[in-house]
Amino acid sequence: MGAITNPVGDALNRIKNASKAGHPFVSVVKSRFIGDILDVMKKYGYIEDYQDDPENPYRYRVTLKYYQKKPVIREIKVISNPGRRLYIGYRNIKPFRNNMGIVIISTSKGVMTTMEAKKLKVGGMLVCSVW
Repeated sequence: MGAITNPVGDALNRIKNASKAGHPFVSVVKSRFIGDILDVMKKYGYIEDYQDDPENPYRYRVTLKYYQKKPVIREIKVISNPGRRLYIGYRNIKPFRNNMGIVIISTSKGVMTTMEAKKLKVGGMLVCSVW
């Protein structure tokens, strides 16, 4: 197994694929940044919970969320990757999918949704969209 060049993209794709396959949980690489992203997803109800994986100390175990046997997460799209970072100023932030989904952004005040960033008047790097 080779090195993962984009751990955030890998973690989000694992969550999306496991959710579509109906798995109860999935294991993703552990990092502080991925933990912050998972905190936002948990806060907005896209995942049940996450904790340290008991089998591997370098991974998180993410418990996926379902509603009427259908995954809550319909789609996750990675916006920025290591080769192409996209940034946005708070003045340019628009609602995403009529506020039916969220866009996660990394700012100087932490990882949050774009709507929270707009209220705090901070811009940052676009990470991913979830709906």
